[in-house]
Amino acid sequence: MNILIFWDRGAPAGLEIPVYRIISQILDIPASVCESPVLYNGFDRTRNQFDASEILTCLDIFSRRNGEKNLILLVIGDDIYRQNTRYVFGLSRPATGTAVISSARLKNEYWGLPSDEMMLVDRLSREGAHELGHLLHLDHCDNPSCIMANPLTLDDLDNKKSMLCHLCLGKIQRSPITVSI
Repeated sequence: MNILIFWDRGAPAGLEIPVYRIISQILDIPASVCESPVLYNGFDRTRNQFDASEILTCLDIFSRRNGEKNLILLVIGDDIYRQNTRYVFGLSRPATGTAVISSARLKNEYWGLPSDEMMLVDRLSREGAHELGHLLHLDHCDNPSCIMANPLTLDDLDNKKSMLCHLCLGKIQRSPITVSI
């Protein structure tokens, strides 16, 4: 099983190649990237955000209709949330092998800081690898430097290393990957 990364038109242009290469390296799984063929919905006008669960449902439908057997990560530029949260950086649905991440709050500019493309590549790669880790049946890790540590803030995400700890790496190497389609 490989990783298929769908890059939405609203996601930062020109960062696809370094992001997919880093994610593939972190998880040691072949990956490819292409323009997203998925139309998603779930926009909440009162919040000016998309419901990440609704986006995952759209990805699930796409995956089933196309008989997709690879893990799918959708990278979008729109801000996303999950019920009972203000926002999320990403969300995954392990049962169907789909995940979504948003670049909106990963950009320095969102927080009033100067633009930094290299930092954005690092953040997208870490968050993408984190959500894909859930698709590989990894839970959140207590090791704050592991890619599977739960980033509640941007500082948490920035403090993680771009790698799995030895415990999480061992779990991936021992665990079969199963996806329901």
